Amino acid sequence: MEKRPIVIDTSPLLTYLAIRYLDSKDAPKARRDQVITEIRGKTFAATEQERFLELMKQRTFTTAHVISEVLKLREKSVLSLEKEDFRRNSLDVLTGDTISEIPCPIMEVCQEEDFRQLICRYGLTDAGLIFVADKNRALVLTDDGRLFSSYSENSGYVIELLDNYLQEPA
Repeated sequence: MEKRPIVIDTSPLLTYLAIRYLDSKDAPKARRDQVITEIRGKTFAATEQERFLELMKQRTFTTAHVISEVLKLREKSVLSLEKEDFRRNSLDVLTGDTISEIPCPIMEVCQEEDFRQLICRYGLTDAGLIFVADKNRALVLTDDGRLFSSYSENSGYVIELLDNYLQEPA
């Protein structure tokens, strides 16, 4: 049975791009741990990182809204000190064959009342992810507990928290 494609939210995508960036720099473990812990808000063990990189070999989608949030970086992020290099590396990854950017125009999303309501409730970025996942029969992978708790049960959408998903047997 083929696995569902993934639609990746901001924090998991930033985590993935940071891992790829740190790999490209042959960053020592201490630096890697510092950056990933800052992004995730907690430690992200080497085994979890490996599993995540393996997971990202599946068909993966995102939206321009998510990419924009990721490339903006947080002002206090340790990566903001090297934002041009990080962005350059991220653009290489994002324009490669790992992640597909799926268009999510607001006019199209708003044509369906359910998604229009999602925009009002959660904003265009989150509504767009659910829209893309719905259209591609995909799993939304997020760190957004609010979104997960609202739509993980009885919604018809498949939404998983990254940490929980990585704990599940392959």
